[in-house]
Amino acid sequence: MGNLQTLVRHPFYADLGHSDWRYHGTALERNRKRGRHYKNLLAPSGGKQLMRILGLTLLNSFAVLTCSVTMAQEDTDPSAVKETRYVTDLIFTPVRTGPGGDYRIINKGLASGTEVTYYGTTEDGVWAEVETRGGTRGYLRAQYLQTDIPRANQLNALEAELGASQERASTLQQNLDEAMEQLTSGDSEMSSTAAALAETRAELGEIKRISANAIQLDQLTKELTGKLEDARTRNDLLKLEKARLEDRVANSRWLEGLLSVLAGIFIALLVPRLTVKRRRNDGWR
Repeated sequence: MGNLQTLVRHPFYADLGHSDWRYHGTALERNRKRGRHYKNLLAPSGGKQLMRILGLTLLNSFAVLTCSVTMAQEDTDPSAVKETRYVTDLIFTPVRTGPGGDYRIINKGLASGTEVTYYGTTEDGVWAEVETRGGTRGYLRAQYLQTDIPRANQLNALEAELGASQERASTLQQNLDEAMEQLTSGDSEMSSTAAALAETRAELGEIKRISANAIQLDQLTKELTGKLEDARTRNDLLKLEKARLEDRVANSRWLEGLLSVLAGIFIALLVPRLTVKRRRNDGWR
């Protein structure tokens, strides 16, 4: 408590006229000084001095207690929010006309990560001669230059690449969703096509079966037709043979009749002659 510097001015000391409160040391030291001062002032007064000393002592104690409570409240004040801060990585480097801090500044500051053309450094290696893209040529401290691309620029490039990659990924995801949708509809169409193909195959099998039966029937018809033609041919031959036989029979009968007639005529002519001759023979005897 004795080593803590007072940073807030208290109203009690303002009433006592100590306007330069920042330069009086700690609160306890100031209170001790005031106590000794008041004791010296009240020494010649006897019993009243004792009362004044007691009063001043109580007042001093009250002031110290009030100051302690005030500082404790300041330390525990919830309104004093503690926040985190960072040192910025954005530095502006001035460009001068010559290698030194006394030369005139021709560019108030190049931001971190600015690309410049490097021409070399001074003999002491402190200053570097560079030229900006805008054509400004001058000197800046060599400690601010590096050959590698700054992390911030790399981060910006990576962020841009990440954004492009995310965009490509989004496009690819959209294409994938469309492909999956087409694949789903294609599966449905394939299922319908497979069902139609199975039905067509069944119909084709039935047609083949019917066709096979038709072919067999056609072959059987051809065989039966051939047999029928053969039968008809044989029938015609038999009819012709029958007709020839009938003609032969008719001719035979006619011939037999003719022969019978001739035989009858012959007999009729021959018998009387034989009878007459026999009679003659009998008469001779």
